[in-house]
Amino acid sequence: MAALLKKRAVAEFSQVIQEEPRPIKKLKLVQKPLLQEVHLDLTVGTSTQEAVSSLIHLEHHLSQIGENVVNIVRQLIDHYHREKESVVRWKIAHILGLLSKHPQCAADSVVEEIISLLKTEKSHKVVGQLIQSLQSVGLSAPDNRDLHLKIVQLAREHSKHTHHVVRSSCLNLIGAVGSHDTISKDTDQSEEHVSVQTLLISFTQDQDPRVRSSAFRAVQQLHQRGQSIDLSVYDCACKALTDDYEDVRTAAVKLVWILSHLYPESKVPVPESDDEIRLVDDGFAKICNMMNDISMKVRVEAATLLGSLHQVSPKFLEQTLDKKLMSNMRQKKSAHERAKDHYASGEWSSGQKWADDAPKDEVAPESVTLMNMGACGAFVHGTEDEFLEVRNAALDSLCELAAQSQEFAILSQDSIIDMFNDEIESVRLNAINSLRKLSNHVTLREDQLEIILGVLQDFSTTSREALRDMLCDVRVSTKESLNACIVGLLDNLRRYPQDKRSVWKCMKFLGKHHPHLTLPLVPTLLCLHPYFDTPEPDMDDPAYISVLLMVFNAASSCPTMMTMFEDYTWQHYTYLRESLPDLVPVLKNQNEDKDDDLPGSSSSVSSFIQQITQQVENICSMENNTAQQMLQVIVKDLYKISELDSRNSASAECIGNFLQSQLLLTQLMTKQTVSSSCIMDNHTLATVEKILELTKICQHIFVGLGISEIGLIRQTELKAVTIQILTLMKADMTNEKQQDMKQNYIKLIKNLKSYLSSSQCHPDAFTTYIFSVVDDLDINGLPEFITSLQHATTMIKPSAFPIVNKIRKITALINEPTGPTDKPLKFTAGLTLAVPVDIMLENVPCTSNIRIKKKFADQTVQLFTPKWSDFHKLGPLRHRLVTQVLMSHSLWTEPTNVELCVSMETASNQKFKDTSHDNVKQTIDLSKPVQVYVSPKQVKR
Repeated sequence: MAALLKKRAVAEFSQVIQEEPRPIKKLKLVQKPLLQEVHLDLTVGTSTQEAVSSLIHLEHHLSQIGENVVNIVRQLIDHYHREKESVVRWKIAHILGLLSKHPQCAADSVVEEIISLLKTEKSHKVVGQLIQSLQSVGLSAPDNRDLHLKIVQLAREHSKHTHHVVRSSCLNLIGAVGSHDTISKDTDQSEEHVSVQTLLISFTQDQDPRVRSSAFRAVQQLHQRGQSIDLSVYDCACKALTDDYEDVRTAAVKLVWILSHLYPESKVPVPESDDEIRLVDDGFAKICNMMNDISMKVRVEAATLLGSLHQVSPKFLEQTLDKKLMSNMRQKKSAHERAKDHYASGEWSSGQKWADDAPKDEVAPESVTLMNMGACGAFVHGTEDEFLEVRNAALDSLCELAAQSQEFAILSQDSIIDMFNDEIESVRLNAINSLRKLSNHVTLREDQLEIILGVLQDFSTTSREALRDMLCDVRVSTKESLNACIVGLLDNLRRYPQDKRSVWKCMKFLGKHHPHLTLPLVPTLLCLHPYFDTPEPDMDDPAYISVLLMVFNAASSCPTMMTMFEDYTWQHYTYLRESLPDLVPVLKNQNEDKDDDLPGSSSSVSSFIQQITQQVENICSMENNTAQQMLQVIVKDLYKISELDSRNSASAECIGNFLQSQLLLTQLMTKQTVSSSCIMDNHTLATVEKILELTKICQHIFVGLGISEIGLIRQTELKAVTIQILTLMKADMTNEKQQDMKQNYIKLIKNLKSYLSSSQCHPDAFTTYIFSVVDDLDINGLPEFITSLQHATTMIKPSAFPIVNKIRKITALINEPTGPTDKPLKFTAGLTLAVPVDIMLENVPCTSNIRIKKKFADQTVQLFTPKWSDFHKLGPLRHRLVTQVLMSHSLWTEPTNVELCVSMETASNQKFKDTSHDNVKQTIDLSKPVQVYVSPKQVKR
């Protein structure tokens, strides 16, 4: 029995299983059928519903109409004459306007047909649509002045129609097509021009509000098309500001704004006075008065338009922030003006009552000049409006006007800071960003900082980040204000430790912008005592690091501060200078004769890299052993430079990666590892994988490479793939796999040839030979194919890498999560866990290929794609990613770490070797992995 079991065990372990070849993925090509021309069939017996359905189908397929457009127009017009239902006729008129835009359609003939239809049409809706179709015809023929004259004259005739739809359509047509050029030969040009404008203005008094609003919009269209508008329109627009309908008031406000830009210095009379003021001031006051309108739509329009009136007088701007200009509805006048009015009134005391004065003239609210009431408190009302749209629009206009005047910016900062307490987050963000834009004009007071620093306690990460960015740019007036900022930021760091990097950045700029205010605070900040030695603070405390960053940046502009530093402070400076070089400036230790951080070293490093590139220019003509020895030394030096010098790190690393790939190629050709030995084959394939990885990194991770550099990298990739194919084809492969590998290789050659020819790059000897035999490779069989590649490998030589442009490296820094902790994040097994992440991306031109790689304890890897809205653009190539990474896994026996890493997904190249993790192989890590301690819990029943 034991012998039988032993025999079975041996049989089981010696069992051979032949793996079936994977089926080839077939690509299904779907060829769309040819588009057929649309034919319209409106027979006599067609019902109304069928006719409308046919017309809707025709409207949806207008792009497929070819040269048959003339016949379709004729069919539509013929059916129009015999159609009794107005809805069908309306649809036909609508389609005629759309067909007029077709290049094969004759505009003159369509206009004649529509004019003939207007003579017999009784339905006002159809008449209005026919006039809109005439407008479409006129817009499709912008240079046909005779056509414009004809349709404008027709619109004049129908503008007296009894229905508002027809009148509105006529006014829209005149505004879109009419101008002073649309005149007949026997009509004076200026007279016709005035008559067109007068016609539009006359309809601003129409009984229907829709017609009045159409008239104002038509005048705006004339202006948008470059036609001049007379100043006489201003009075009509001002009267329409008190219209009963909001659409009319909205259009009138826009027209007042237009005229304020066209005639800013024109004088307009002040009501009930002999004085005159500038039109831009009067228009500004009238638009300010519309901030009290009952309609939210009008208030938003008025608040939006105020910001672009930059030529307004300062006294009108100041009134927008003062609500106490009027008192008891009386107009304020000087003592001389009051005595003059009292004398001119002719009314005196009757003498019948003791101390009876002359009667006072009560001023009606409508008669008070807008100079005193219109602009009064406009922005105060706007920022206190109940609708957030009005508040946002008022903040935008207030910021724009304040940016043009420093005096107004100082007056408006209180109103902007009051908006920091708004209940809506978008309004608070707008106020923070508005104050940041005015940082060059204003200086914050201590009482204002109480409101500002309260935002640092907000739960919203976006609000806190925006406020810290604002504090980086603003200035404070006293050391007490600066101390309040420090206390607020340290409290923010205590409440939200994930804001550490942002708080450090803010402290850096606070110290840099306020060196002399920081000086008296240094003993308190660093806990210094004039007589006693104080204990050394803990460098692991983020709050202490924040204080040091502020002090060091202030000391760069105030050398007196450095005399107060203790010895351990200089030691801490050295540590922070190495770990946070972007936040710590270069300081000179006065106790030392030499400075470890040489400021001019970057230029010497750049010249050294330039010397290296010059040394390898003739490397292709060297012997393999000599080239190999030189490359080993140069690659070692370049990698060391990339670790020590941050400014030239990207250039040194890129050149080092490319020369490392050349070194590996040289080693392959020197040792002649392409042989029949299985061990040598595995070593060759491993070396080729390293070369392909280096070329992939050089192509995708470094920004700023020129066309010639990318061409050299792709040629190196072709050399590595050639060696890989020769090694793989010696293995026991099926003929089908070899043919697929051959076709992929030929496709790679053709793509490289197209790229080099389009970029005018000169290929090397190996690539030139491959290009010359690429057609033969496609035709010949596998033995000839292998023979040609073996001959090509004898031409492989290392290449130089001359870099001209400044190179940057794509990097990512994970600020949150910070690393492993003792307390695991628990979630139910099988469900999801949301892990918040905060990542800073540098030199990323496109964020669509950024992924977050999750590596679990069982070595499974998953890629998480962030949402587009999670990326916040901070600069041209700088982004911030704030999102939540979803995790899910089955039950574990104990908590363990999951690694998170930022990766970039690259374009898939030709595959010549099967890989088990194709999706992971096509990514490049951009950051160091961060461990998250998680623990899936058992599902509770």
